[in-house]
Amino acid sequence: GLCLLTLSEFVPSLKPPTCSTSAHICNRSKRPHENAFFLALYLISLGTGGHKPSLESFGADQFDDDDDGERKKKTSFFNWWYCGLCSGAMLGVTLIVYIQDNVGWGAGFVALTAVKAVAIVILIIGVPFYRYRVPKGSPLIPMLQVLTAAIVKRDLTCPSDPSQLYELVAPGRRRLHHTQRM
Repeated sequence: GLCLLTLSEFVPSLKPPTCSTSAHICNRSKRPHENAFFLALYLISLGTGGHKPSLESFGADQFDDDDDGERKKKTSFFNWWYCGLCSGAMLGVTLIVYIQDNVGWGAGFVALTAVKAVAIVILIIGVPFYRYRVPKGSPLIPMLQVLTAAIVKRDLTCPSDPSQLYELVAPGRRRLHHTQRM
């Protein structure tokens, strides 16, 4: 998507017509430019929607919850994750906008595409070192079980003594302690 967006700025047949600065009149954009531009935006949206929700959980999977040292590193990971996310957003609305206003749209698109290319290279280099957790069963089954149990037991009252609650502790998972909320 970013490559196509960059090309839409540099390839003459994909570039929109220039506007007359004296008359403030712009000719209608060519159909190939519109198609390339909107396809690029849709691809960027699909890519962002596909990877953003899974990156945090994939990063969290790199740490073992049973190890105290790794649990602390996991907290640090989320601090750095949020710092990087905010820094990227800040650079996107300051530096990239400055480049696009003062140098040109193409230079801004090239900068974004180059940063994304470097990020992909780093991701590929790190692939052999990642920890992968193999999914066990369908994720829909536990969700449907919870939904069914909630519907069936909607009229039950919660006992005041937490020891009367039943909880099955699955191997490899931490027990959730009872709270007075929710």
